[in-house]
Amino acid sequence: MAKRASAVVVGAGIIGASIAYNLSKRLLRPIVVIERTRAGSGSTASALGGFRHQFSSRTNVLLSIESVKILEAFKASMGVDPMIRYDGYLFLSESKKGVEGLKRNLNLQRSLGVPVEFYSGDELQRLFPFYDFRGILGGTLCYRDGHALTSAVHQGYLSHALSLGAELLENTEVTRIVVENSEVKGVETTRGEIETEKVIIAAGAYSGKVGELAGVKIPVYPYPRKILFTRVPPGIPESFPLMVNTDSTLAIGKEPHSIFFSDNRYQAQGFNIDFPREYDEEVSAKAVERFPALGDMPIGYSVSGLYEVTPDSNPVVSECGAEGLYCCAGFAGHGFMHAPAVGILMSELVSGDKPHIDISEFKLNRFANQNLNESLII
Repeated sequence: MAKRASAVVVGAGIIGASIAYNLSKRLLRPIVVIERTRAGSGSTASALGGFRHQFSSRTNVLLSIESVKILEAFKASMGVDPMIRYDGYLFLSESKKGVEGLKRNLNLQRSLGVPVEFYSGDELQRLFPFYDFRGILGGTLCYRDGHALTSAVHQGYLSHALSLGAELLENTEVTRIVVENSEVKGVETTRGEIETEKVIIAAGAYSGKVGELAGVKIPVYPYPRKILFTRVPPGIPESFPLMVNTDSTLAIGKEPHSIFFSDNRYQAQGFNIDFPREYDEEVSAKAVERFPALGDMPIGYSVSGLYEVTPDSNPVVSECGAEGLYCCAGFAGHGFMHAPAVGILMSELVSGDKPHIDISEFKLNRFANQNLNESLII
């Protein structure tokens, strides 16, 4: 284990791997990546690899545009095929207010060059007859949105970081971040101490706990999420968009050999990912209402994991409290889709350069005047 590092990245999921790769191209060796279990075993392991341009925030749209371009060049630049599928995202609303919001977002997205279309409920029913659009007033559809293989992108970043001299410490826990006179001096771990002036917290849902090791309050909280999978019913198209009802929070999509669905309402905050049995029954009933062919399909398996959420559902991507301490977490399920761009931006920030995309709205100090207790989280 290295006794000194140019930077230490805490967390070896997709965000940590992208940061480590990009930092390894900018700083002297080694960049040390510390993972308390196994690399990619946290939220990255349960991510479906979705990416979308349909956001209400200009910054998030720009992050998606850049990240998708990087993914499209990934095979050529990294030698790993991310298996991109442009199956699209379709956001639906049952309310006039919701439709107005979707149309506002559409105008923003189009202004940045994203090809998004609005369809009425009747038009959508003709396009996707297997789905029941009763009560749906309309939705926005973008076929630049889609899915990629999470594990391929993660391993591409991590393996290239290691080839550039980074060091990965798995099954290793950070027990203290050493801060003296408001400056980072190193980290203490279960395998010894590493001297460094730069620490990047990229520990997903655990980032708040890691921040406490430096005496810094980082409002990133864990929320369990569960996705159910069934076989594909007969007569269903080979591909269709991920359909997200923004009012009921039901999401239904398709993998190559399965249908998946979930209720994106957050469960009770915490690290426990054991869902009550009622969840499966209630979400399945909702899914069958909208997708009647699922009525004959028993649940085959499920995947549970943690969302990492801040009070405003946007990430913290900034220096945090002490000189040399940074955080890159709180992506609320968008970590995979923004990891390619964010890894570059963090490497610029940590190296002392101005990030090429303005990410000032993601600074930790935006929460400075808020009472950061658990009651704020929605």
